Amino acid sequence: MLEGMGLPLEPWDYPEERKRMVGEALERWDERVLEEAVWAYLVRHRKRPDRAVPEAVGRFVRWLALQGRRWPKLEAGDLRAFLLEAKDRGFPGGPKGPLAWPTVERARRALRHLWPFLDWAGHPLPPQVEYPPQMAPVFHEPSPLSEGEWQALWRRAEEYAPAHWRPLLKVLLVLLGEVGLTLKEAVALWKDDLQGKRLLVRGERLREVPLTPLAQEVLEGWLPLREYLAGHQPLPYPHLLLNPSPRKGRGRPLGLEGAKWLMKEFTLFAGYEPREGRRTDLAHRLRWRAIRGYLKAGHPREKVAYWTGMRTLMLRGWEG
Repeated sequence: MLEGMGLPLEPWDYPEERKRMVGEALERWDERVLEEAVWAYLVRHRKRPDRAVPEAVGRFVRWLALQGRRWPKLEAGDLRAFLLEAKDRGFPGGPKGPLAWPTVERARRALRHLWPFLDWAGHPLPPQVEYPPQMAPVFHEPSPLSEGEWQALWRRAEEYAPAHWRPLLKVLLVLLGEVGLTLKEAVALWKDDLQGKRLLVRGERLREVPLTPLAQEVLEGWLPLREYLAGHQPLPYPHLLLNPSPRKGRGRPLGLEGAKWLMKEFTLFAGYEPREGRRTDLAHRLRWRAIRGYLKAGHPREKVAYWTGMRTLMLRGWEG
């Protein structure tokens, strides 16, 4: 039993056994065993283990096998070469390339766990193997909505048809454009996450975020309608965003696909025109509007990056 936890031990909990198992897997580049082993490491050492890590490790191991590498005779630039080849051709055994830089960057970040994992397994990576710095170039400068664009969208939200979507649409607009959430974070909110002048954001980046006066007004104005919608279900859902459609789904959680559909329909209705050469996603530009608002209010950049989950804010040096 694991000490103090009452859980049965697994082979990974015995240092000599895991060293043997990982060593044999490295000798034959056994993707399955190495993926299982790295996951065992993560669940024992990370509060929120990233499920992308085993997949990235498996793909790197397959690439090493295809290159004819033998453990531990790896070359210093193997990891960088793997990522660059994936950018052009796709990951071994996965969709064909070219891949988007964010996809490659996510694999790079996942593979940083190789070093502590192999130390834990008793098979440290050869010292010459290098972990490459961020490889993805910044293609576009942040492009927040101008205040003129924001006011135009807000007016169009007042006119959106069918009318039963308008209150929920305005809530989505402030959650993205005033608070800086993603659509995924917005639909995951519960009613109890609204805590006066602050909002508790759940998901991968648990945090408390301050609410602007406009966000407070819109969210508080939504609550009576939300309670009415919740009453249409035998067991009311705890979610903040409920479906206002008069059809069978009334009172159920909006869901990510529903939010995407509503934003897409509103984008067409509003006649939104993306700036040439800039990222076209309206949700992305709304989030950068929220970031600009926080910075103009005098909040430190690191605090704004924490509130919005926009970590690239620290890399870009954007001042709004």
